Amino acid sequence: MEQLNAKKSKFDYSWVIIAVCFLVVGVSLGFCSSGRTMYLNAITEALGFGRGAFSLNDTFRFASTTIINIFFGTLVNKFGIKKLVCAGFMCLISFALINSYADQLWQFYIGGILLGVGLAWTSTTMVGAVINIWCKEENRGKFTGLILSANGLFGAIAVQIISPIIYQEGNAFGYRDSYRLVAIILAVVLALVVIFLKDRPKGAEKTVIKKKVKKARGRGWVGMEYKSIVKKPYFYLACACIALTGMTLQGLGGIATPHMYDVGLAKPLVASITSLSSLIMMFTKIFIGFMYDKKGIRITMNICFICSFISQISLVAITNTPLGIGLAYGRIVFAAIALPLETVMLPLYASELFGNKSYMSVLGVFTAVNYAGYAVGAPFGNLIFDITGSYNIAFIIFGSLMLFIAISMQFVVKASRKDRALIEQEENTEATCEKKKPSLFKELNGIKK
Repeated sequence: MEQLNAKKSKFDYSWVIIAVCFLVVGVSLGFCSSGRTMYLNAITEALGFGRGAFSLNDTFRFASTTIINIFFGTLVNKFGIKKLVCAGFMCLISFALINSYADQLWQFYIGGILLGVGLAWTSTTMVGAVINIWCKEENRGKFTGLILSANGLFGAIAVQIISPIIYQEGNAFGYRDSYRLVAIILAVVLALVVIFLKDRPKGAEKTVIKKKVKKARGRGWVGMEYKSIVKKPYFYLACACIALTGMTLQGLGGIATPHMYDVGLAKPLVASITSLSSLIMMFTKIFIGFMYDKKGIRITMNICFICSFISQISLVAITNTPLGIGLAYGRIVFAAIALPLETVMLPLYASELFGNKSYMSVLGVFTAVNYAGYAVGAPFGNLIFDITGSYNIAFIIFGSLMLFIAISMQFVVKASRKDRALIEQEENTEATCEKKKPSLFKELNGIKK
């Protein structure tokens, strides 16, 4: 009994894993991704690059992330989570150092590729893999939301740390000092990853202990083989919806701020709206995770879809008036609830729709198509602006796409649940047969005697 009590009181190492992942996501996304827009003016002005040519590094970034995520399942099975996260941080450190010394466009493009590879192994896909291994099924939603919320917190912190360094008075190359500081921060976090991150709980490969728990709506299931998944038409519909979601939300992220400038809102006002949006997003990611655990996938995603639609259409009505400014502030709440569709919801989609058996592979594909959507979102919105002289048509198109996505995903969830019911029924039948075998053998032995 004393040994059992000692085991029960033993510290749960999964909390250390969650803390490390929170730090990994916060630093990688907050300092390397969220803060990248702050460098645009400084670099192009210091080196005389055109903004369009320089922004191609984002295209290289998203392309590399897309390609890497397609093979994520294979890579994580071969090398393990810890090695991939460490490799990701090495790529991010290289990205920061290259950008701190680069003076040619092609050098920044190489930096963009390294950034994409690094984030593929240190952000959304990695979180999904870690949560799947370390957290109980009934808690996966809330912990996924909690870890990914680090992006909002660290993004707000990064703005305060990096911005004064980039725009040093009398130093046009202050951005180089900023990149070197980021490289140091990344190196410190890498050291913590090496010390504390583990691939899986001790003994997890040998035994799996099932405990009776209160049923949660967002629970995993045995799932399908990947070769069966790729034969399902709704798998491709889900991929299309996720790609269009990435295109829509990333497109809005790239043009919402310029739109507010275009309608006459002051730059300090827009900056305060943007900062507040990051902080609200931190809490909405946690909220969406809790919502999934309590209410399931359909209610959760529909809340996100409705908020996304309201967020996009309301942009058309923003003006430089007290009512328009109030609308701009109110809109960020809806936008923050919608954004988990491209982060928190990806691991939850993979687990809910296709189960645990091919989870890593499906998550990699979902993340890949999501980033493919990223790559075309903002350029599409800016192309509409070049043609029409306004972003309003882009907002209407994005809103219409989100309506299509919301309707299509209802069919995806319905089809998935039908297959899930059949698979779970087969599992239960097999389990029942296995239980009956011993008694059957006893009866046969009795007949022989």
